[in-house]
Amino acid sequence: MKDRFDVHLRVTPTLFIGKWTVRILFLLEGRPYHHGELRRRLGAISQRMLTHTLRNLETTGLISREVTRSRSPRVKYSLTKLGRSFMVPLNSVCRWIDRNRTGLSATIDLSK
Repeated sequence: MKDRFDVHLRVTPTLFIGKWTVRILFLLEGRPYHHGELRRRLGAISQRMLTHTLRNLETTGLISREVTRSRSPRVKYSLTKLGRSFMVPLNSVCRWIDRNRTGLSATIDLSK
């Protein structure tokens, strides 16, 4: 049991690190996006942070990166099979947050 708990402690922060990770995953759940499209849709994210977050998601196997070779190469990101399966529990967590919004707002500022 201890080994299983240790794995959870290592994996969970990797999947949820940073405020942009979940936002990017929800965007990619709808369809694949080119790098520039993601940046425009996310708005306030810096180029450095977007690149860092996308690399982290790619390293964990949740998204794939496809480069289209042309005069000006384009990069497109999409959810992998693992990423699509991760959206099931992530959507469950979001539904739980919605159901418990009142109790959570007593301890967490949800106005942002």
